[in-house]
Amino acid sequence: MTKPDPKRVGNWQDASYTSNWSERHVAFVCGLGTFGLSKGIITEKGMAGRLGSLIVTETFEARKRKYTDLYEYCTRCGACIRRCPAGAISMEGGKRHSPCDTFLESTKKMYAPRYGCGKCQTKVPCESRIPKRYY
Repeated sequence: MTKPDPKRVGNWQDASYTSNWSERHVAFVCGLGTFGLSKGIITEKGMAGRLGSLIVTETFEARKRKYTDLYEYCTRCGACIRRCPAGAISMEGGKRHSPCDTFLESTKKMYAPRYGCGKCQTKVPCESRIPKRYY
């Protein structure tokens, strides 16, 4: 396993794969979608997209979510598992960040300054919509 770049995370021994703010979790709480095996958020427009959020002082009326389960929109079809070049996703454990990070670090060396993958979110049933069983 490669260690996170100390210049990016400070002391790599203390590094974790969590953040103080998660756009995906904000989207879940706001009723925009649920998670998939790859830990991406599946919305009505699918999971191959970008999210952003704003913090405001205005009060908004809460809307009822169309789902109750954290992974409700995921059909567990396994397409993201087959698409992951790092082998970081499994049916039993979902996505493991460490193998994904190792793969991304190797691609960073080849394709700098570009950084990223996202193959687990493309050419899958939830790429551009909630998978079929919810229609």
